[in-house]
Amino acid sequence: MRPLYLLGILLMFASPQPSQASSDALNVAVTIKPLHSLVAGIMKGAGEPELIMASGASPHHYTLRPSERRILSRASLIFWIGPELESFMPKILDSLAATSTNIPLIDAENLLRLPARSIHHHSETEAEEHAHADPHIWLSAKNAHALVDAIADELIRQHAAQAQIYEANRRRLHRRIEVIDQLIDHRLSGKTAPFLSYHDAYQYFERAYGLNNAGFVSSGDEVSPGARYVNELRNRIRDEQLHCLFYEAPSRPALVDTLIHGLNVSALEIDALGVRLEAGENAWFEIMLGLTEAYESCL
Repeated sequence: MRPLYLLGILLMFASPQPSQASSDALNVAVTIKPLHSLVAGIMKGAGEPELIMASGASPHHYTLRPSERRILSRASLIFWIGPELESFMPKILDSLAATSTNIPLIDAENLLRLPARSIHHHSETEAEEHAHADPHIWLSAKNAHALVDAIADELIRQHAAQAQIYEANRRRLHRRIEVIDQLIDHRLSGKTAPFLSYHDAYQYFERAYGLNNAGFVSSGDEVSPGARYVNELRNRIRDEQLHCLFYEAPSRPALVDTLIHGLNVSALEIDALGVRLEAGENAWFEIMLGLTEAYESCL
């Protein structure tokens, strides 16, 4: 299928639908923008979830604003990834009323969970323990399907009166995800040149589309690497003729320029959280397309 045709189908599935929201809509809160996107898609016509982390700050060490605490305190249902990502959440959840339900989606059924990689252990075997799972689970279409099902199932349990809307939106989102998955696979087919990434947040995307990550500067929120490791990376860039280094939005780390100084390397921004995107159903799809454009342009 041609990419433009696939994109047309994708946009068709995103076309506005008449609102059928009822006065008894669930009060739902979601931590991060890509997850909020999928929840908003399932709830379309039955209510609107509230986004907690609208800023571009890292969820690993996020400090809630008073307004964000109020959103959580009034929510009857909370979707989040899990303590591997939103490390601030367990303590917050302990302080909330027992009447609220929180769903850590890293526990969703049929989810691919990869082990978090470190600078010294670049492994791709599947994780057996959540404690060491890479939490960026939304960055594959396969996992997006699993997340959509987990979200829809919970919403139906909590709000059976709107089950018909949730089921229709579940089917619609699955079709949208299938289309964008085909589009990305087409555009990244054959893009096997090795590259470096600054922050190791993208292995789900890399694995899904056969990308060749040759190494990364920082795994998770580790402290900046020492001079010896930086020198190793510069030698790897030179010896393996790597031409692309991808770093995380919204700011370019100063170490990027140290790494590529005097070398024929392009440094490009990528974004797993959609920090510059408008919140809503389209955000997850725009994040995935943004990654596709960045990798396609350099590899």
